[in-house]
Amino acid sequence: MVDTLTAMVEAGSGTALGRLLAHRWPEVAATAGALRPELDAVLTSGAATPSFVRRLAPMLGLHTADLFVIAGLDLPQDLVPASGTGPWHVGTVLEIAAKLAPQSLRRLHEFVRSLPEHPPAWPPVRPRHRYTLGPGEVMLRLLRNRNIGPYSAKLLYLIGGGPMVSHSTMAMLGPGRTRLTPQYVTSFATVLGIPDDNLAAVAGVAAATDPRLHRNRVELARLAWDARRLTGEQLSEVLALAGRLR
Repeated sequence: MVDTLTAMVEAGSGTALGRLLAHRWPEVAATAGALRPELDAVLTSGAATPSFVRRLAPMLGLHTADLFVIAGLDLPQDLVPASGTGPWHVGTVLEIAAKLAPQSLRRLHEFVRSLPEHPPAWPPVRPRHRYTLGPGEVMLRLLRNRNIGPYSAKLLYLIGGGPMVSHSTMAMLGPGRTRLTPQYVTSFATVLGIPDDNLAAVAGVAAATDPRLHRNRVELARLAWDARRLTGEQLSEVLALAGRLR
């Protein structure tokens, strides 16, 4: 039985969700209960259903929408972020917010949480390039899941100590032409607010061992999540306040 279980966990390493489950297996298996048959199916075949993902996310301590991305599933209507908010996106807010003092950042975050939510347009705006779900593409889709421009290299550098690269270099993470390094993994994890060991398991790439991270990284990641469904007009209001708080 132990050998069979070990083989199933190892088989899950072929998909992002399978690798995450393999990494978290001891705690997941202990609390799986009725989910155990579906867990076994994911580990052996890599396939996951939307209902399974919804039930699994709280067990893993992850946002349900993020786990949909990791599982390679399209987001359902109730979980989609805003899109088409140009010229602004949540990354634009974070670039300014990263330069605020902690007290000012908290004020900005409180303002974001006070804004009424408007359901994003449905169906959502799809990116023109949807590459195969390799590790780099998963990282970019997780940024989009917060309405952050997916090629925000400056943002990764400011908050997560990411590499200083061009927009085009970061864009090539999607098709795998830019190598996903430990520095990238840690910087993505920091901006996204996902534990770096979890994201390293998803990517199949180790996290950086000595990163230089922003002192307000936890608040910034929470701000990004809470702003993900704001409209373009609301983002303009947030940016105006951020400018006054600087």
